[in-house]
Formats: sequence, C-alpha cells, structure tokens
Amino acid sequence: MTGVIGYMSCQKEHSSDPNSVKAAKTEGIKKGEPVIFTVENNSGQTAKWSVTPSSNVSLTSDGDKATVYFRQSGSYSVIASMGSLVQRISVNVVDSNYCDSLYRDSLCGFPHDTIPTIPRDTTKTDTTCKNCGPHDSTYTLLNDHINLSVVKIDTGNISGLVIKATTQNSYRCTYNTLITGFSNSNGSYYLEYSSVYVPGSCLSGPVQATSTRTLYPIQDGSHEFKVNVSGVTYTGSFTKTGSQYSFTWPDPSRVTISPLILN
Repeated sequence: MTGVIGYMSCQKEHSSDPNSVKAAKTEGIKKGEPVIFTVENNSGQTAKWSVTPSSNVSLTSDGDKATVYFRQSGSYSVIASMGSLVQRISVNVVDSNYCDSLYRDSLCGFPHDTIPTIPRDTTKTDTTCKNCGPHDSTYTLLNDHINLSVVKIDTGNISGLVIKATTQNSYRCTYNTLITGFSNSNGSYYLEYSSVYVPGSCLSGPVQATSTRTLYPIQDGSHEFKVNVSGVTYTGSFTKTGSQYSFTWPDPSRVTISPLILN
C-alpha cells in the first residue's frame, strides 16, 4: 500500500504528464455539486475511477470521464487507474450545500434527489468474477433524446418553472437515475444531462429515465437557457413577462422543449 501511495504522489508532480487527471474545479466545491473529472488517457487501457475517502461520495464514470458528487466537506483524492499507471488529483469540498431557491435536491429538502445514492465504480463489468452479483451500469446519452416538459408555478406575484427531463429511450430498472447538473449565473440557466445510472441489483423495467429541476423565482426579462447532453451544449433562451413565458429553441435535434409558450 505504501508503494502505491508513493507512486501516485510522484506522478502528481509532473503536471505535463499527458495521462494526468483534470477537474472542472478543485477548490470551493459544494456538497452535492456535480464535478466532472477527465484523464487524457494514452495508455490504451480503460480508466478505472475511484475516490478516497470513498464514504459520502457518489461516482459515475464513462471511460476517460467521471462525475463525482461529494456529500460531506473535506479533502478528497480522485484517482484514475489505467493498468499499472495510476493518476490522481486532490480537491477540497466546503461546508456549504450546492442549492438555493433555484436548485433543490435531498440536501435541500426537495423530495426528488437525482444524485445517485449508491456509490459504485461503473467503469465496466467485471468479467473475471464468476460469483459476483450484477454490476452497476452507467449509460451515456449519445444515442438518446431529452424531452423537457415545462410547468409554470405561481406564488402570489412571484413565479418560476418546474422542468422535467425525460429520456426518449428506456433503461433497465424502474428507479434508474438520470444524472443531472444545474447552475445559474446572472439570469442564465444551465442544465447538464450526462448519463443514466442503473443499480446492478435492479432487474425491473425498462422505463424512461427522468429528473426534475425547479427554477424559482425568475425575474422578468430575457434569459439564456443552455442544455448539455453527453458533452454537447445546445443554446436557446426564454423571456418572462409578468406570468408569461416564451421559449426560443432553434435546435430540437437532441433536446425538445414543450410547451414553448406558457400563459
């Protein structure tokens, strides 16, 4: 064990290493915030991802990319193993929840938590273990289509939107998880749908994967609206005038919004 740790520490010093792990951010990460990690893998072997310490962490992976949710503050190491080559990056999680009036999950008291609750490595099925149980799976959305259903919510003079995402394809397990990220800045909104998580022990279904996000309150005016599906971003906008909403969505090839106008 000592030899492995020493090897990883040595590798980390070489920032120019083409196999090094990179993170969307390493400092100021909030609890429940989705953070994407990538490795420029030239080893010819599939990257296998892990996090230490592994408690209070949810990880989904797809080859050389992984998304990690940290549920507790502290310091963590995210590790990519490619055969004998092991690379890692250190990150710090602050004692603050990734939510406000515009983002809600179980950390914020919202009943629909789209962060997977069973942290497992889903890089690939273990074909060497003949007595193992079913392996958890993560499916990309490269060949899928996201349908966004928009519902207006009003509270007195304040209004907002509930956006429900549904995949066009169906996946094993009636409680599969559509992995979802959300952020907003200066009136611009961003949704990310990266993959579908399926617990290995669940054999029910198949059913479409869904997730729900609440945008509330929303100020009058024009707002940029971006949706990322498996790494590809589609950009549109919507305008709020009083309690009326009108969406402009020029590219429905991978993402459909309905209805486009809410009175």
